[in-house]
Amino acid sequence: MDHRHDPARRRGCLRRVRLDPPRGRHLRAVTPSTPDSPAGSRFHALRALRHREFTRLFVSSTIGDLGYWISFVALQAHVVDVTDGSGAWLGILFFANFIPMLIFAPLAGSVADRMDRTRLMVIIRGAIGAVALAMAVLILTGTATPGATIVIAFLLGTGYGFLGPAQSAAVANTIPSTDLLSAVSMSSAGSNFCRVAGPALGAPVLAIWGPGWSFVVYGLSSMLVTALLVRLRLRSHLDPHADTGAWRRIVEGLQHARERPPAVAALVTMSVFSIFGGAQIALYPLFATEVHGRPTQDFTAIVVASGVGAVLGAMTTGLRRSVPGLRSSLAWLIGFGVTSIAFGLAPSWGMTLGAAALVGFCYFSMTTVLATLLQHLADDAKRGRIMSLFVVAWGGLIPVGAVGMGALADATGAPFVVVLGAGVCIAYALATLALVASRSAQPSTAPLR
Repeated sequence: MDHRHDPARRRGCLRRVRLDPPRGRHLRAVTPSTPDSPAGSRFHALRALRHREFTRLFVSSTIGDLGYWISFVALQAHVVDVTDGSGAWLGILFFANFIPMLIFAPLAGSVADRMDRTRLMVIIRGAIGAVALAMAVLILTGTATPGATIVIAFLLGTGYGFLGPAQSAAVANTIPSTDLLSAVSMSSAGSNFCRVAGPALGAPVLAIWGPGWSFVVYGLSSMLVTALLVRLRLRSHLDPHADTGAWRRIVEGLQHARERPPAVAALVTMSVFSIFGGAQIALYPLFATEVHGRPTQDFTAIVVASGVGAVLGAMTTGLRRSVPGLRSSLAWLIGFGVTSIAFGLAPSWGMTLGAAALVGFCYFSMTTVLATLLQHLADDAKRGRIMSLFVVAWGGLIPVGAVGMGALADATGAPFVVVLGAGVCIAYALATLALVASRSAQPSTAPLR
């Protein structure tokens, strides 16, 4: 019997490679590709699309993300209009929208490991659609005050806080382990395609009909996604012997991460990036209105430019033939810092858009590397909990940075804040690379976790 493509043996090999590496070298552990594996295919970056259930999940997620980005630009534009362009209010908006991920994602990861993931996603997508339609009613009736908008943002964020771990973990239930890198890269690329197409579609809706109709579109698209997900059939991930409480399952997820270096280092890297780098998206409207003196809706061009770069970055990562390591993510973090400085200091609108594309490329090259690394390190029965930690480190900590960046931008200007955060990202990446190198050079040193 040919065991080269046996998933059980392959998982065992992966686990031995990652968990018992030579001291000092575990941070670089990768999965070798064989000449006759799918990784050797010319189109290996797209091979996950061969699997029907992955394609169904991919299409439904893409439709949902398109609706999200159409509503996202409308939400920001609405807050800018009703608060006279307050950076502090934009920071509060991001805080309300993303803080549920920090609060609920660990519990959501536990739920994703204990429930049928298809059923969970159907419930959440339906609830998100209902909240979006409620926001549409508030705006169209003129009752969407800043306070009401913040409440809606919090409810939508709560939905995404529970959706993120389930959807991320479900990807691995639609494909064999040999196609996981392709699936994660395709999912990231699809999400980032929506960063381009969503604002591009949302800008004319916003300009012609206003933000209320943007939320009508979002609500209807969420209902369509719900209908598609009902037909999704995932490979079972449930452990029939697991019978622990929610808190115990959360603790097990943390222990699972600690047992799999460099999972903790990857999560710390994502956390630093979110606070000091990823949160800069909250300031994009200010770059359009205050820095370059353009209409509010023009900030969607920055989002689109960033999304173009993000799609290319995610797909470039998918071309790899092995599992990327921590060093790769740190290199991309340095690239993000350098391009963010260029974005913050760009003297013209055209240069700002060009720099935004480069920022997006580095941003999602890094996050795709980290997401793929964590997916490979996790056992399937605990994958939801591991990915919930990733959701916390990514989306959950963005509001922390957004509030601080928004308040500081009111005092010093948005460009200064972006450059300052980029400098912190570069300093962290260089320091961590130096630490990794020193550990690799000292075989007797305990592994960096």
